[in-house]
Amino acid sequence: MMNVVAIGAVTVREALRRKIQVNLLLFALLLVVASLLVSSLTIGDTHRIASDLGLTAMEVMGSLTAIFLGASLVAGDVDRRVLYPVVAKPVSRSEYLLGRYVGLAGTLWLNLAVMALTLSALLVLDAGSLRPIDGALLAAFAMLGVQFLVVAAVALLFSSVTTPTLAAIFALAITIAGHLSNDLRTLWHGPGARLGKAIWYLLPNLSALSLNEQVIYRTPPAVASWVACLYAALYAGAALAIAATVFERRDFR
Repeated sequence: MMNVVAIGAVTVREALRRKIQVNLLLFALLLVVASLLVSSLTIGDTHRIASDLGLTAMEVMGSLTAIFLGASLVAGDVDRRVLYPVVAKPVSRSEYLLGRYVGLAGTLWLNLAVMALTLSALLVLDAGSLRPIDGALLAAFAMLGVQFLVVAAVALLFSSVTTPTLAAIFALAITIAGHLSNDLRTLWHGPGARLGKAIWYLLPNLSALSLNEQVIYRTPPAVASWVACLYAALYAGAALAIAATVFERRDFR
């Protein structure tokens, strides 16, 4: 366990030093601020528009951070031969992989906290009260964190079996398909319906991990939302288990 924590701490420090991590976080903060500016130019409830745009910006930039950081963690270490002295020590490959995931998760949640504080501050300043900080908004932030954990697990899975570039491409494709899976399912009819349903079950249902509508209308999250959290945990766990199994048998020569 200590090995996992140590590798996780190193991963967080490495991620915070990377330019892509800093650039994506700054761009995400700009998008969150821009969401309030755009909402002020429209006619309607500023809270609804600003919160929806802000949460969407957080979702996009957080997912991109998970993809690009996760895709380069293991595959990048293999390319740079940094991994060899690590696994030569009394650290199993599974511990190394889990430590990388823990560090990536910590980085993503740290980014999420910064973005959430920024959006919350903007909503409070616009409303002139703490009313926007309700249970629906806090639940939406937590659900985004769960969503990032799933994307990170998928990115780490591909990073453990292929190159950083291919891992990023595959993880990005799976993430986009995961957001569109419910819409795609309605299009699968006829002879290929069974194949379509099989693909739907294999894809992560990321659209179920979004609470934008609840925040907009200030309604409490449904029970199905918390069931989706359990589903996300099982999916991320399965992805990490597959990654560990493949990584243990991978030949680095």
